[in-house]
Amino acid sequence: MFRILLCLLPFCYGCFEYEETILFRKLNSGTVEIAYTVPLKKDSKESLVKFLPTSKEEIQNSVKKKSNNNLQVRDFTFRELEKSETTDMYFKRKGKVSYKLDFEDPVHLEGVLIGTFSIKQKPRSLSIKRDFPNLTDNAILDSSAGEKKIISETSRLLREGKIQFKVLFPKDSECSSNRGFIGLGNLVYQIPLQETLENPEAKTWEYKIRFF
Repeated sequence: MFRILLCLLPFCYGCFEYEETILFRKLNSGTVEIAYTVPLKKDSKESLVKFLPTSKEEIQNSVKKKSNNNLQVRDFTFRELEKSETTDMYFKRKGKVSYKLDFEDPVHLEGVLIGTFSIKQKPRSLSIKRDFPNLTDNAILDSSAGEKKIISETSRLLREGKIQFKVLFPKDSECSSNRGFIGLGNLVYQIPLQETLENPEAKTWEYKIRFF
């Protein structure tokens, strides 16, 4: 669904944030919940960050293009933030988006989530690998020469933000991961966006869940 790069946490309205929660109810099914806040175009509710759209139709079309399954966007919400909710001096308008995707097989998430998502399944375990390539100028909506300030400020906003992932699974499961923090029934991993913008090498995140 996107080129770069799962319970929701409070947003820091002065910066950009993306949050993704994957809930594995059992070995083969679950729900992905995604939420993000993005700057909006001056004269519309369209996002300035093209890999994070603000309309349900755009999101659903993107999911269909990237996945050969019947994943459907549900519980979609969009809300333009009140002035009191943002402290950014340049972007006066921001929108908050959230939605969910239910899956019957985690393989259906390949090509849909941020970065790359690949999975290996065994009778009682899942091994998941996520890669987050370096962000390029393609992240910003195409602009004319007269809009260079918008491009510059949008890039600055991204650098100040973060992407956060949360994985939920049955509490009697076992989890191992090369990044993040593992708790009882959960795994949390956070990446400052500055690292994805300025580090030429992709960040790789691998974790394994064993179900009992």
